[in-house]
Amino acid sequence: MTPKQEQALRDYLQEAIVPLIEQVLVKKLGQAMSFAAEQKLVAPQRTWVGLTDEEVTWLCNTAKSHEQTWGMFVRAIEAKLKEKNT
Repeated sequence: MTPKQEQALRDYLQEAIVPLIEQVLVKKLGQAMSFAAEQKLVAPQRTWVGLTDEEVTWLCNTAKSHEQTWGMFVRAIEAKLKEKNT
């Protein structure tokens, strides 16, 4: 194949094949979005559960009595919230 023929083939692919591939991809993406909308594939929102006053007091007292660092205290709060919200 000559360089001129290679260039002609590249031009053809760019002008004819690439737009067809793009059309198929756009069509498939639209179908997927429609399917997701029909199936309501959105995760339901959960109500956030925070710490009660008693839990906050307990965490503070525990941190003081065990001489925890701020990082340890924050991790304890994080663990308690994760426990309540999963």
